[in-house]
Amino acid sequence: NLRLREDIYSDIEIRRVKPFTMARYVMISPNPEDDVNAYMDSWARNSGLLTMHPDAKRIGWDFPYVSSELQNRFGLRGYVAAYILPKGFETDCPGVEYEKQQEADYAVITVFDPFQNPFERIPNAYRRIMEYLQANNFREKPQDGILSCFEYVYNKDGVERMDVYVHV
Repeated sequence: NLRLREDIYSDIEIRRVKPFTMARYVMISPNPEDDVNAYMDSWARNSGLLTMHPDAKRIGWDFPYVSSELQNRFGLRGYVAAYILPKGFETDCPGVEYEKQQEADYAVITVFDPFQNPFERIPNAYRRIMEYLQANNFREKPQDGILSCFEYVYNKDGVERMDVYVHV
């Protein structure tokens, strides 16, 4: 299932994301994506979320607040994983932080087989969005209650995909 380089990325589109509540957690480690995703999957099972909502969406994004010493000397990076909570879902399962996300518009690109070469394909997706936003005169205005960017990984038609969202 080899894809031509141009077929790695979809066209960019603007999507409105409805408001939601998320349960999130951050980890700083040599492999934070896998570590925090495993933690959040365990939390989602223990909290009953995956029993009641097996199709609950998990999103993630880089956690930029890691000192250069931790990055350079110890090879550590940060990542946040979050489950979008369905309306009415409640649990007393500890271990996460809850946050509300306001409705917002995002530029979205899909990366096909993102983990085939993740340190090239994923940053290139962000680069493509930033070039698109610049070419179309979009300006990001960081706002409280709105994620500046996030990623959503899923499988469709037997192909792993990642949607990259950047707030516009």
